[in-house]
Amino acid sequence: MFVVMDVGGTHIRYRIIDTDGNEVSSGKMGTQAIGLIQAIESIIKGYTIKKIGISYAGEVHNGVILSAPNIEVDEPNIKAYFLKEHHIELFIENDLKCAALAEQRYWNCNKTMVAASIGTGFGSAIIENGKLFRGSHNLAGEIGHIPYKYSQIPCGCGNHYCIEASCSGIALTRWTEHYRLSIEKVSIQNLRELKNDNADTIINNFEEGLLFAIGTIISLINPELIVLGGGVIEPNTYLLDLINENIHKYALPISKKQTKIVLSRLQDAPLMGAEILIEDGWKG
Repeated sequence: MFVVMDVGGTHIRYRIIDTDGNEVSSGKMGTQAIGLIQAIESIIKGYTIKKIGISYAGEVHNGVILSAPNIEVDEPNIKAYFLKEHHIELFIENDLKCAALAEQRYWNCNKTMVAASIGTGFGSAIIENGKLFRGSHNLAGEIGHIPYKYSQIPCGCGNHYCIEASCSGIALTRWTEHYRLSIEKVSIQNLRELKNDNADTIINNFEEGLLFAIGTIISLINPELIVLGGGVIEPNTYLLDLINENIHKYALPISKKQTKIVLSRLQDAPLMGAEILIEDGWKG
């Protein structure tokens, strides 16, 4: 049997699958409930697990967690740990890179493709000629951390100029708290319903940050396809119309003409990508 996991800034989702591809168990737990090592050990307890594939909301390289702005790391060298302590082969990759693998398979795009996702944070991953573009230390694609404009509230990485400080799920929450807005559940829709100047500012900064980010992706990478996904995008599909109507102001015109922008049609792209890691014997 093997385990696939999607470790996000808010939740850990997992599936245990047998050798015939049948789901044996599945579930979800809070990311901050316990350390990641403890969480995985509690999930695999009682099962004979051969391999683990993890889609991780942070930076990883060669089986080592480099950083995770929104997740507490209890053991960076997670691949070596599970090999030594449990004799289990573990594959771990950034969640957006996992999502990109799944999206590439779905859209059958073997040229240049970008998967961009807004959930707790804001990230992207690049496919070039059918393969992940990684950069020197597997950090390529961190669109949420390119310089944008000064934010009084810092990004999770500690910087004050990241797009993610304005355009992400955690940014919506932090700015709502900063302005002391009375709202039961933070979302773009609920902020808009407040009909409040500060709430409108939060939304406007989010939307402009998104346009700036997508325009940067188009001008810098010249992709054939951009796939938008993530927990903030999914209930706010109007954002695709916002991009299509305004992106000409933010991107190189000739590159924009060559780029198709779509919403993801996959329900669990990062989790599907984690399974592809195991299928391909990923070494990332």
